[in-house]
Amino acid sequence: MSELFKGIRVIDFSNNVAGPVAATMLADFGAEVIKIEKPFVGDDSRGFVPFVEGKSVMFMWLNRGKKSIVLDMKSPEGKEIFKSFVRKADVVVESFRPGVMERLGLNYEELKKINPKLIMCSASAFGQTGPYRQLPGYDMIAQAVSGVMAITGYPDGPPTKIGPSLADYCCAFNAFGAIASSLFYREKTGIGQYIDVSLADSILAINDHVEIGFQDPNVSRNGNHHVMIGPYGVFSGNNGSIALGAVNENLWAKLCKLMGKEEYIDHPDYNNTGKRVKVLDSVIEMIETWLKTFDSMVEAEKILKENGIPCAKINTVQDLKTDPHYLARGMITELKTPQLSVGSVKTRGIHIKFSETPGEMGVSPELGEHTDELLRDILGLDDEGINELKAKGAFGTK
Repeated sequence: MSELFKGIRVIDFSNNVAGPVAATMLADFGAEVIKIEKPFVGDDSRGFVPFVEGKSVMFMWLNRGKKSIVLDMKSPEGKEIFKSFVRKADVVVESFRPGVMERLGLNYEELKKINPKLIMCSASAFGQTGPYRQLPGYDMIAQAVSGVMAITGYPDGPPTKIGPSLADYCCAFNAFGAIASSLFYREKTGIGQYIDVSLADSILAINDHVEIGFQDPNVSRNGNHHVMIGPYGVFSGNNGSIALGAVNENLWAKLCKLMGKEEYIDHPDYNNTGKRVKVLDSVIEMIETWLKTFDSMVEAEKILKENGIPCAKINTVQDLKTDPHYLARGMITELKTPQLSVGSVKTRGIHIKFSETPGEMGVSPELGEHTDELLRDILGLDDEGINELKAKGAFGTK
């Protein structure tokens, strides 16, 4: 187990992707993470594909290394158990729509009364303030409202959703960093704090077209090429395509020499990246004509790499299984799944590499697997007390 967050107890009261990933990253680096789940159904991600032997691999990845307890937060007993955990916790992560925690009597102002050093992180679609705060939202909605979708796709086509859940993961990574920063601040001052992160804010923060768009109202989608720098995009040849970037003048000169187009190195219409964007169609045609002189893109990629020009073939998701770089970096790895007969499944690995405190991917919990254990070990309840709470519906009733 990593020593980085050893001794830190986290209450994961979140659902879906953003909040759970932030809490999972803390678990990877040594925190004890207690996942509070809904009775009978648990986290929504337990229903996400793909399934192996009837269990969601996505849930396993999103919630590795956690302990699961089922609580019915509509029952007074369920709320009291939650508060009892908070008294002995360092961090709470929640992902309800703004106002829900307040209605439950579990908002930060109430929880810090019972634990003044508590760090609480709320991950929501639009944040805790502003006119959109109460609107429901998912990753795709955040992509739409942030302007990211409007600049993705081709000029003559519709706005396009980015494939992965980019807003969710941006929010998760920001939440992880914010929680770690807050723990550092608390270490210095003894003071906890409240963190407000959202999908919409997090993805807007990476929209690097905002500033140019404010200056040029005509900026829109540009397909597989960049509106500000070039050549920087996806270029087609025989038997495939390649991602290539030759944006500075040194790289442009190298590329021109490879293509036998030395006259364009200092050409007044091509001698800096901003000018090349204005004649992008001719740049694309020049590069793709050269690429088509090769029988395959593998040959072109080899020559480009040998000359120090950033490029890469377009990997499929299936290609990643055997990619030597990602395998060497541990980014494609085996997640232990003792609940499955296969014993492990191939998944993404831990993307932050610490020299002294490397992370470790733990096992995901079955729904409510640790309910009795946590009540005994943390709250000191015995079998009689646990059974009494069960009878009162603290863990849900049918």
